[in-house]
Amino acid sequence: MMKLKSLFLILCFFAAFSLLGTAQERAVKGKVTAFETVPLINVTVTCKGLDTEVLTDENGCFMLRCNDKEKLRISAHGFYSENVNLRNFAEGDSVFVDLRFRKGDKNFEIATGYGHISGKQLSYAIEQLEADSGYSSYRDILEAIEGRISGVSIGNNAIIIRGATTINSGATPALLVVDGTIVEFPVFVNIPPTQVKSISVIKGAAASARYGSRGMGGVIVVKTKQ
Repeated sequence: MMKLKSLFLILCFFAAFSLLGTAQERAVKGKVTAFETVPLINVTVTCKGLDTEVLTDENGCFMLRCNDKEKLRISAHGFYSENVNLRNFAEGDSVFVDLRFRKGDKNFEIATGYGHISGKQLSYAIEQLEADSGYSSYRDILEAIEGRISGVSIGNNAIIIRGATTINSGATPALLVVDGTIVEFPVFVNIPPTQVKSISVIKGAAASARYGSRGMGGVIVVKTKQ
């Protein structure tokens, strides 16, 4: 009886070990930006499990090998770091990360000093953000979208972006993304306008490149004042 019990424990150990080894290593590529469009250079991208890291190039792009169940750590001096769970991305999907700038003159000097972004680009981006009058005058986020973005219609618990696709574009709801996370319509509509930092639309090839088939109806991207 004791021998059978020992044999059972050994088999369980090897079964657990084999399950741990099922994580598949794959090539992960992506791009790191700031202020939605500005590429960040020399950003450190680390695969936490394998302890490997690379730096983004002059276009903000990177590529490294990592297990599909690992997390990426994206960090740049003068910006808030972000973790990306690869479980949320299918193999072949590109990882797009938009880092938030840490306000202040010291962080301005750090970010530009490390060569992540030029002083001219950073100054312009900050000026644009400060010049934005905000969204607090709107009753809800849907009114803000209709008031600020042309070519959208709202109804039946969905937002439709006209011209987002070439075939049956009116029947494909837009993908809703808040602070980098895909959310459902009921969550989206409860975002207070006073907390909205920016609202933008991505459609066509840009939406497909970033979000795959999920973005075929276009994407509404909201950033909040975190």
